[in-house]
Amino acid sequence: MSRNKKILRNIFILAILNFIFFRVSGLYLTPLSAHEESERSIHYGPSEVVHIEDFDDGKYILCKYDKWISCNTVNRALFFFWRYGNQPTGFENDKTKVIGYTWDMSYNNYKVYGIINDDRVKEVQITLKNGESLTETEFYDDLFLFTWKYDKDSYYDRVVNNIKAYDADGNIVFEDEY
Repeated sequence: MSRNKKILRNIFILAILNFIFFRVSGLYLTPLSAHEESERSIHYGPSEVVHIEDFDDGKYILCKYDKWISCNTVNRALFFFWRYGNQPTGFENDKTKVIGYTWDMSYNNYKVYGIINDDRVKEVQITLKNGESLTETEFYDDLFLFTWKYDKDSYYDRVVNNIKAYDADGNIVFEDEY
């Protein structure tokens, strides 16, 4: 066998082994490819990516699909690869409610995300058990996302106590307690 044929054979074998390695290991080259594979793995989507937000170890990918809202977590792995995390499906939007929302946590990262179904809503605020308030006035195609970290020692204090939605005049349009 000539040298060129051996080089082509070895490149072909390396390409196949590389493909098998990536499929088995769950590693992806981009955060979006990891996100898309997580949806495919549960026969969900493909969803429309509305917003991507960075956090220390990865990205939150806020999406819409049909009647569903989701916020998938994609984590960095092995320096420059990506691996999907949790919650690719989210929740079904109930348009009769002023806002629909849910929350999730992973390691020491919390997130509350949802959708605004009433045009009067101009601000969404969550209050944690320790009294700390987080406010969001920037919406992404009627979706909102709150993210924060918590210390292992103050786990209970960092849990969401309530959520409120305000109109342009500061009147409460929606309120819910956990």
